[in-house]
Amino acid sequence: MSLAGKEAVSLQGAMLAEAIAGLAKRAADSETAVNFAFGKVVQEYPLQVMLEQRLLLPEEQLILTENVIGAAVLRTDKEIYIREKIYDVFHNLEVGERVLLANVRGGQAWVILSKYYATELDELLEQNG
Repeated sequence: MSLAGKEAVSLQGAMLAEAIAGLAKRAADSETAVNFAFGKVVQEYPLQVMLEQRLLLPEEQLILTENVIGAAVLRTDKEIYIREKIYDVFHNLEVGERVLLANVRGGQAWVILSKYYATELDELLEQNG
């Protein structure tokens, strides 16, 4: 193989390595990461949760799981509600209760996974806030 042929192969190999590195970086950047956080219910109706003493989450940003749903009633006032099985959902959370939340990195919605009960560690975290 001539010198020009070897340089062309070397250049193609470098371009291929660069393309693979670029694909790997994009794949790593696009991986979905989930953030977990602790919060405290500060208002029942409409529901509001204070996220780690920094961010107030309004009801519109909260998604409830079965663990914190007190009742769900199928809406029947419109045909589409019946067909799409749309529910009015009522939570069983009270002011002062602590909740574990999750969201997809960069997402605006937070899922309330469960209630949790305070421990001595919580007291220390709040004092050192």
